[in-house]
Amino acid sequence: MSILKIYCPEETLSETTVSQTESQPMILPFSRRLTRSPQLERQTDWVLNRARVLFKNQQCPACNSSAIEKLELRDGLLNRRNRLIPGTSTVVGFRCESCDTEWPA
Repeated sequence: MSILKIYCPEETLSETTVSQTESQPMILPFSRRLTRSPQLERQTDWVLNRARVLFKNQQCPACNSSAIEKLELRDGLLNRRNRLIPGTSTVVGFRCESCDTEWPA
């Protein structure tokens, strides 16, 4: 059984000739394609934006407490058992549990 190794060079060389009697290994050039789909890029941007918002609002602006609760809409994705998937809801604001201050996201 022979082993096929895939190699992606920076520049593809000229077309290689195929010979039935050749015993040395050959390198077959493959064209490079984009690995990300536009939907995956949009999802990545959404996840990164949510993480940035949560990171920026770790402390209360009034009392500098770190006891913060995020306020979310009920628009998150549901799993097969009709339960909310954590981290998929829209964050609209934050509330400090120490001084009850609320501010928008």
